Amino acid sequence: MTLSLTRKLLMPALLASLIAPLSLAASAAPDQRSDVKQELFERAGIDQKTRDALKQARQDYRESMMELRTEHREKVDKILGEDGQAALEKAKQEMREERRAELEKAREKRIHSLYDKWGLSDDTRETLDQQRGQFRSDAEALKDKEFESSEARREAWKELITTQRDALSEHLDEEQMKALGEAMRPQGRGGPQGGGHPHDGDKGEAHNDA
Repeated sequence: MTLSLTRKLLMPALLASLIAPLSLAASAAPDQRSDVKQELFERAGIDQKTRDALKQARQDYRESMMELRTEHREKVDKILGEDGQAALEKAKQEMREERRAELEKAREKRIHSLYDKWGLSDDTRETLDQQRGQFRSDAEALKDKEFESSEARREAWKELITTQRDALSEHLDEEQMKALGEAMRPQGRGGPQGGGHPHDGDKGEAHNDA
């Protein structure tokens, strides 16, 4: 990093620290943040000239950080080279695939443990597995499909979920479907809707496996 860049980073950072209290406004709604900032400035007795200087300092800080990130990325690329970058990306992909396979194996083990607990017949087990597989395929297709509106997408998901639930209800009661939904979720993570139903788990599964 050049000396000029170092100075450029340090000065805005120092100035930016003066407006740290403004973080209090971060959790406010967008249309309220401006009013909160103005109130803070007024209470602190900060005039408009100083406010403008602080605003410019913040902008300089952001630009400096972007410049630093770009410089860092270029250095990393130069150190690794094309072969190193390709090898790293391949390793990342392999690790993702291995992790995905581990999660799927653990999920299937949990599900089939439930089948054992419920004393399901081989035919019922096969039917349930086929239904789950079909749901995953349909969910993947639905996830990649383009819709005219978000409402149309929600309706399509709702219809798919209802279809899956109706299919499962032919073989399982409410408590069993809830337990199956929990087993379908990746261990230690909740489904997207947190309702504990089988369609929640499969919907999350479709997204997580993408």
